Amino acid sequence: MIKNIIFDLGNVLLDFDPEQYLIDLNYQGKIKEKLKSEIFQTEEWLMLDRGTINQKEAVKIWQQRNPDLKAEIADVMAEWEKILTVKKDSLKILKSLAAKNYNLYILSNFHKKAFDYVSNKYDFFNYFDGRVISAAVKMIKPEAEIYDYLLKKFDLEAEETVFIDDSRKNIEAALAKGIRVIHFKNAESLAEELKLYLRE
Repeated sequence: MIKNIIFDLGNVLLDFDPEQYLIDLNYQGKIKEKLKSEIFQTEEWLMLDRGTINQKEAVKIWQQRNPDLKAEIADVMAEWEKILTVKKDSLKILKSLAAKNYNLYILSNFHKKAFDYVSNKYDFFNYFDGRVISAAVKMIKPEAEIYDYLLKKFDLEAEETVFIDDSRKNIEAALAKGIRVIHFKNAESLAEELKLYLRE
């Protein structure tokens, strides 16, 4: 019987679309692609998730690597957290699960500064019984240790737990720990897959 439901944040409960963000800032063509690859697809981005560097340090590294884009990098990173907006259809599902008294948790790879921003801005965090944020624990998905940490911290039984994530690698790692999983595609398919699990 399922008692615990764990949510990822980015692209499950919160939209995260760097491409659209760069377009909204009026970056196009080669410069848009360069900014995307030199910021959002770097090792430093993962280090921010892991909490081993802060945003100021990351920006300095990117600017040193790309001196011709120094101003643009500063511009992109000034308020990038604002791209993290609520996925309303997913929020409806979260609210319905909370109303049915399931134990709800967050397991997410997230930068400290960005998490501080979203957790202060959005009140849906009040629905959760606990959370494990990568930057706070210095571990990231899909590393096995972060799943062990979550199960132990909240005293959860893997077979009584469902984990929802948009990354196949992350759900495969959870599955290896005996946790039930749902590969998030959209809110409609999530609702259908949850029905199957919650009937048990």
